[in-house]
Amino acid sequence: MSEIYQIISLTIGRQFSCSTIDGFVRIRTPYLYPDGDFIDLYLKQKEEGYILTDLGETIRWLKMQSISQKMSEKQE
Repeated sequence: MSEIYQIISLTIGRQFSCSTIDGFVRIRTPYLYPDGDFIDLYLKQKEEGYILTDLGETIRWLKMQSISQKMSEKQE
């Protein structure tokens, strides 16, 4: 995994940073969600190749922004 970490660190530029977390290489991008949180990508090596994911953070963020079908006590 350290080889991948080094390759990413050397090739994608200074605006991105890498660290290892729970078997993944976290790639911190310079891009932000509208609320100001950084968009992170996670890379994991598998036997058949690599997995690149955001660990579901984009979907989680979008769900938090959507209208809920349940009404709060104040809305009732």
